Amino acid sequence: MAALGPWLCPPFTDAETWRRFTEKVVRTSGCWIWIGAVSDGYGMFHNAANQLLGRKSPTVRVSRFLWEAYNGQMHATRVVLHECDTPLCVRYEPGAQHLTVDTQSANLQMAAARDRITNGSRLGRADLRGQHQQSLAIRAAMLAAVAEGITDPDRLAEVLAAVIAKGDPFAAQLPLF
Repeated sequence: MAALGPWLCPPFTDAETWRRFTEKVVRTSGCWIWIGAVSDGYGMFHNAANQLLGRKSPTVRVSRFLWEAYNGQMHATRVVLHECDTPLCVRYEPGAQHLTVDTQSANLQMAAARDRITNGSRLGRADLRGQHQQSLAIRAAMLAAVAEGITDPDRLAEVLAAVIAKGDPFAAQLPLF
């Protein structure tokens, strides 16, 4: 199912772990979508090296694994922010501006500035399905597209955009002008 194609192995992981990771990524012309395990709306990856790093679990968020594969171990207080607001995105390359590292406080401030934080019945611009259900819908759509033989990154981006649009809280709102 590897829709990603060959990628050079980054310096802070081994070739076998990298192969397992890249087999679970579908490249669109925008985001690169994780199609593996999902927990709480984020992609999860089993990386046995985490135990060697002294972590409690060998399972880590895919965005953290990816960042550390290229840059080395990240401080425990840092998190990977998704500038594209797509929690399953694993696009990491210079200039792409999809993944950055900062604190959880900065992550929440960014979410608040983009009106993506829910509060009781107030939804803001957050997905109507909730983050976890949105991610499951994205993963299912990407798996279905790949199963249908769709490999064109622009077409895959259209599939992704359609899935995201289904959760837009303002989709039914008519423009005033």
